[in-house]
Amino acid sequence: MSPKKSAAVRNVCIRLRIELLAGAGQEFEDDYIVRVIDMRPNHTLAKLHAALFKAFDRYDDHMYEFSFGADRPYSENAVRYGIPMDDDAPFPNETKLLDATKTSLASLALNSGDVFYYLFDFGDDWWHRITVESVDIPAKTGRRYPLLVEKHGESPDQYEEFDEGE
Repeated sequence: MSPKKSAAVRNVCIRLRIELLAGAGQEFEDDYIVRVIDMRPNHTLAKLHAALFKAFDRYDDHMYEFSFGADRPYSENAVRYGIPMDDDAPFPNETKLLDATKTSLASLALNSGDVFYYLFDFGDDWWHRITVESVDIPAKTGRRYPLLVEKHGESPDQYEEFDEGE
């Protein structure tokens, strides 16, 4: 990559629209709970996970994965990224996850209109649809990224509340 092109890449952001679709036994209507986040192209999927964790007001970290080419959780046909388990993982037939900590958004060659999915917490299955709104938003000088630019709807509590008598 030439220095001129590299400088141009550093001065843009990728704008992502994230819709919460389901989780903890609940389903949500389209556009009910939405976050819009600007990410830098050099940010990894692990950094995107951290931004989503914060944007949806979560407080207890869990395993996660990003799925490309699927529209439902745990799709065997998807290309999946997360935190890879070692070879002695308890699910030997499980599709290996590609490493989210080593995968930058730029390396995914995202285009406006692309859609992929994010699954957080493999017990409560918080399922999100991510739409790429733009891949060339000008970066704002002096701002820290990732940057939450829109927030619609209140985040549901990460865990279902139970009465103490239950």
